[in-house]
Amino acid sequence: MKKQQFEISIDHAMMIGAKAAFDTCLRAAIAKAISTGSDEGSATLRVSFEIVSSLDSETGEWRRMPLLKYKAGYTVPMKESMDATIAENSRLESTKDGWMLVNEQVSMDELMDGDGE
Repeated sequence: MKKQQFEISIDHAMMIGAKAAFDTCLRAAIAKAISTGSDEGSATLRVSFEIVSSLDSETGEWRRMPLLKYKAGYTVPMKESMDATIAENSRLESTKDGWMLVNEQVSMDELMDGDGE
């Protein structure tokens, strides 16, 4: 009986689950990027293997059998920030310890105290 031989390839039928998982992650990454306003992302497929040797009890031959594992995933960076400009009537003054922010505006607390200074 002739043995069937197959190229080691992502296109082999045994890899259909890995390809489907990658495709799902790629679609999810793009959808996530669009929904969050991100302009980048990535989808990955990692295939790892372990080669196990076993003795065929019928033929007495050693066989090398691959144990294949895969992991598909995606990343979409989340960049969030808040921007503001504080337009206070303040100035910086040098002190012996460094710089100090000086504002001559009277605060509500100072008005309530009655000091005003």
